[in-house]
Amino acid sequence: MKLGEALSWAVQKLLDAKVPEPQTDAEWLLAHVLRTSRTNLKLNWDEELSKGQWRDYEQLVLKRAKRVPLAYILGEQPFCGLTLKVDKRVMIPRPETEQLVELVAKRLKDLGRENIMIADIGTGSGAIALALASKFKRATVIGVDISAEALELAEENAERLDLTKRCVLLWGDLTEPLEAIFPPATFDAIVANLPYVSDEDWERLEPEVRCHEPEIALRGGPDGLDVIRRFIQRPIRRLLAPNGFVALEIGAEQAPMVQNLLQQRRWQVSVEKDFAGIERFVFAQR
Repeated sequence: MKLGEALSWAVQKLLDAKVPEPQTDAEWLLAHVLRTSRTNLKLNWDEELSKGQWRDYEQLVLKRAKRVPLAYILGEQPFCGLTLKVDKRVMIPRPETEQLVELVAKRLKDLGRENIMIADIGTGSGAIALALASKFKRATVIGVDISAEALELAEENAERLDLTKRCVLLWGDLTEPLEAIFPPATFDAIVANLPYVSDEDWERLEPEVRCHEPEIALRGGPDGLDVIRRFIQRPIRRLLAPNGFVALEIGAEQAPMVQNLLQQRRWQVSVEKDFAGIERFVFAQR
């Protein structure tokens, strides 16, 4: 079978399964099997697939048709210029979180400090922690997660990116490990992409998320804010260095509630929109 024919078959299979972007996903899977780029595929539509390549491609397409996330099938996800290993142990890093990293990086640069201490709460795959460690060559980043499985994968990513010396991973609930280990005024930034999907929204999510990604990384209770409330109640103010800040990624329409929770504790709060115009990021200073 020629590449073009195989791709046409795959696109139809994915269309029938209501996969959101069938053409794009079919190309990614074929490029993965052939160990080439999507661009090269388009230059070689008339090339023949070997029996082994066709068998491998067929299996991957059928897996995607069952709504297994593309990133889990490929085993990796690009994030802020890095390639991260991902699997069912962690949620797949989103484009919105890349924007969070850029906003945090800008604020850290504005501080004008050479040696930076950053905490990433709910680190998952290590995406935020590793992206910030790669951007700031003299930074130390502490990633915390309550999932031991997620931390195993984050450690694998840190090793792959040669960042284990500057990215330390700790098991624990929210900031508890930081409170136990570090003295006051240690961190220039505490970043947290915590679960924020409400129970109602969870039931409406695509099968890729609802049936395959870890609930512990995504679900935040009836209004989505159970974990974020607990985070705000921790003594995070004590952990921040002078002019340090907290950065949160939140769900759509949650900004007023989160802002109110922080202001009740006398934080100075600002909100930033994502590229879709949604109030997605909350920043708080002492």
